[in-house]
Amino acid sequence: MAKRLFLLHIGPEPVDVSAMTDALALGRIAVPDASAEAFAHAGIEIRRTHKTAGLRRKQVEGSWAAVCRRAWKTRSDCFVSVPDFFDASPEQAALALDGLADFRVVLVVTSGFHVEPPAAWLGLVKDGRTHVLPSHLTDEQLAAQVARIALIEEEARLEKRLTKISKRRRQVNRKLAA
Repeated sequence: MAKRLFLLHIGPEPVDVSAMTDALALGRIAVPDASAEAFAHAGIEIRRTHKTAGLRRKQVEGSWAAVCRRAWKTRSDCFVSVPDFFDASPEQAALALDGLADFRVVLVVTSGFHVEPPAAWLGLVKDGRTHVLPSHLTDEQLAAQVARIALIEEEARLEKRLTKISKRRRQVNRKLAA
């Protein structure tokens, strides 16, 4: 079975995911059923900035794991926005990606084209799975772009699968002809 997509928006600017859910649903992309506080705490947990946020470690511990579990339970491609991840170190980015082992992670960055995507993430996400979008997009436009990215990824997956099947068919035909 193919891995599901996890479209991870890392900012740097926050987006209103609740306003995007209808447009994302058209592209068969779900948003994990978690509170906005859980997403905020997930960013704080991974970046280890709970003290500066005025929280105790106990209050944020397990937030990212809970978001990942909720994403897995959707049984579909998911979109999650955690703008705090933009400034993560390579170790923090790796820690965040550890919880997404069952997904194909696609990174969505809305930094515009004048700011480079974070290097900490680029080395950890496979080539071709990082998409930089303009920073001035509305939530609906961003949702449409995310749906487009999901369709591109699905098309690439199906093309790869079709190539494997075609190769296998040729092998079988050669054996039958011999």
